[in-house]
Amino acid sequence: MTAATSLVAAVCGLTFVHFAAAQMRGPLVPLYAGAHGATATGVGVIVAAHMAAAAVASIPLGRASDVWGRRALLLSGMAMTGVTSLLPPLVEGGFALAVIYGLAGLGVAAFTPTAMSLVGDAAAPGAAGRAYAWYATAHYGAIGVGPFLGGLAAEWWGYRAAFMASAAGAAIAFVLGLAITVHPVHKTCAAPVPFREVRTNPSVWAGWIVAASGLLTQGVVFTFFPLLGEGRGLSPAAIGLVFLVLGIANTAARVPAGWLMDRTQRSAPYAVGGVLAGCVATALLPHLTERGPLLALVAGYGVVSGTAGVAIGVALAGAATPAARGLVMGGYSTALYLGLALGSFALGPVITSYGYAAGFGVGAVVGAVGAVVAAALWAKARNDCREPLAV
Repeated sequence: MTAATSLVAAVCGLTFVHFAAAQMRGPLVPLYAGAHGATATGVGVIVAAHMAAAAVASIPLGRASDVWGRRALLLSGMAMTGVTSLLPPLVEGGFALAVIYGLAGLGVAAFTPTAMSLVGDAAAPGAAGRAYAWYATAHYGAIGVGPFLGGLAAEWWGYRAAFMASAAGAAIAFVLGLAITVHPVHKTCAAPVPFREVRTNPSVWAGWIVAASGLLTQGVVFTFFPLLGEGRGLSPAAIGLVFLVLGIANTAARVPAGWLMDRTQRSAPYAVGGVLAGCVATALLPHLTERGPLLALVAGYGVVSGTAGVAIGVALAGAATPAARGLVMGGYSTALYLGLALGSFALGPVITSYGYAAGFGVGAVVGAVGAVVAAALWAKARNDCREPLAV
């Protein structure tokens, strides 16, 4: 195993352990807040504080990893996750929980852009697709496992012990992180990219915009499909099955997608095409009532979303030198959180006033417009000969 492969594998392992521990809090925080008198609105504020902090901090902390080094930010993120998992059992008020969960968002913002940058730094030439595919598989696998473990721990031992288990998982990740030697695996002769050049790079903006567009539709689906399904008589188990199929398809598509990116040395067409296909699936979702076609549609939605996710990561990794990769990936993380927030919150009034078909349709149209804008920016980058890698 080469040094590059070893580092990618180590980062993927750290990502899985860290996010499994962090995601254990997913069901714990709302349930713990509700048990201490928080209303649905209060719970929403607590969760929103987490997303907002992660979105706002991802760019500066990603840039910090360029300046101060990947290792420092990686360890800081895991340490923040551990500390903020220990604190909730010490408080009961909604404001205090919002502050703590907001600080937890800083841990995510420190870890995620840094880990993604490390994968880009370490990926062997021509193998960025597979590297990001394995990273995404570890990340999304942890997102699936973590909430299950958190709920199980809460049922067996109670909320306080479950938070302690989350902190213990983060501590294990931190110790493993200490054993990793982080250094540039591939040298580059390119000059460091200044912030202004990144800010004016159309390829970077294309990746950020298409990422936000894809996550906007996911925000619509994950937030409002449970309500749509419940209104049509689906049981909680049936709704869970829909999301299980979507999640499995999304995760399973990523390694083959990475192989495809490396084989074709193209990423932008798959990013744009995957998001556009996801928009079509989002618009169709409210119109399907039979279980078979519904599950087939969400499986397809998972496949195209997973493919687009890998493609966006590869495209952004190639849009800047390693000296600015943390900044670029920080913007990517911010775009993901902003897309989810927009899909979750902005489409609610549309659905309330005009129904689910209109709300899902508007979300699909907005996402498609973003994908088209991204395609135009990538075309501009190719015409300007500013693209370091073929996209």
